[in-house]
Amino acid sequence: MPAPHLQTIILTERGTSIEALDLLGGSAKHLRHVDLPGIPIRWRAGLLAQLKVLKLVQVSQGEFELTTTHLLEILRASPDLEHLELRDMHGPIDHPPSSPVITHTRLRFIKLYNCGQNFAGAILRRIRAPSCNEFYVDEVVTNVEQDLLISLNEDLRNFKELLRATHSQNGSSGITLDEEEFGWNSLLEDVAEHLPTFRVSLCLYNLMIIPCIEWVKDLIQDNPGLAIRFYPGASITQEVLDSIRPMRCVTRLEIRRSLWRDYWSRSLLALKLIGEPLNTNPSSPPLPYLQELHLTDAEWPLQSVLDMVRSRFNPSLWENTERTPLTIKMPRGASPANRLIFDLTTLKAIRETDGVERAQFVGSEKLDGTLAITWDEKKSIPTFG
Repeated sequence: MPAPHLQTIILTERGTSIEALDLLGGSAKHLRHVDLPGIPIRWRAGLLAQLKVLKLVQVSQGEFELTTTHLLEILRASPDLEHLELRDMHGPIDHPPSSPVITHTRLRFIKLYNCGQNFAGAILRRIRAPSCNEFYVDEVVTNVEQDLLISLNEDLRNFKELLRATHSQNGSSGITLDEEEFGWNSLLEDVAEHLPTFRVSLCLYNLMIIPCIEWVKDLIQDNPGLAIRFYPGASITQEVLDSIRPMRCVTRLEIRRSLWRDYWSRSLLALKLIGEPLNTNPSSPPLPYLQELHLTDAEWPLQSVLDMVRSRFNPSLWENTERTPLTIKMPRGASPANRLIFDLTTLKAIRETDGVERAQFVGSEKLDGTLAITWDEKKSIPTFG
């Protein structure tokens, strides 16, 4: 029924199938805040206008689907829109190719989650939001590389400068590589509340990681502050690592270890290649501005870490580049659990390697009963500590 003075409508999903509703009797232009989670609506031209907040979750049903024409019409009729949130939207793409781009000067929050790639791309290509400071896109991309390139280079074209500026303003951002997923975000836990934030997360069925890495690399160039996180299930291949190792913007690397044998070999490969010279330039170090290395989750063999730092800080790799000191953080218990003697000799050698600024353990300080023993070479006796 009509409600001419109502400005805010927030409906709650009931969890059962219901017929499409005729929102406020089809006269809803006076609304300014619309939040419809899972409520099918009879969409028609001119239904909504002058909105400030629009939140829609799977609001289409049968012949009353929300099409891109409907949504773009609403956006065009709402120049003061401040908040746009779309979730699980997969409506028809029926707007004319000549539809103009809409600029929303007050739009500060944009979130598209699990929308069809074509639907999300159609909307993102038709809007600009120069004042946006919260931008989140989570998409499932098909297993066709061309679709991925379209998503990165065309769908997100209007927001590239926003992403680049946010990284520069915050001084940091982070790439996350996980099983069948690529993510790039503004490292929310590291920035103050007043700083802009973003997240671009793509579910990639066949692990097309390299084009995503190249896309970020082209966006931020040599602007420092990029962190890369390898999760245990990530596709850490030689090709992926070779695309990362020349990057001059990477200052922090996190490698998470799994006890699964296949995943563990990938983690060791990533650790090893931090120390080896570049294939394209054997006299140059990989990740030349890397400042922090975090080895997390499970025990790490200290000898592998020592081999890496000795290789990485070979003087021949730094003849033409100023050496960047490296801090290494490892979880307590980083020595294999079945060893009763902790390898302090190897840890000491890591710390004394020229180029290692600090090697430290992080995590719980609870005593586990391990007795530390080292061998005093001069006195030829064990030393207990």
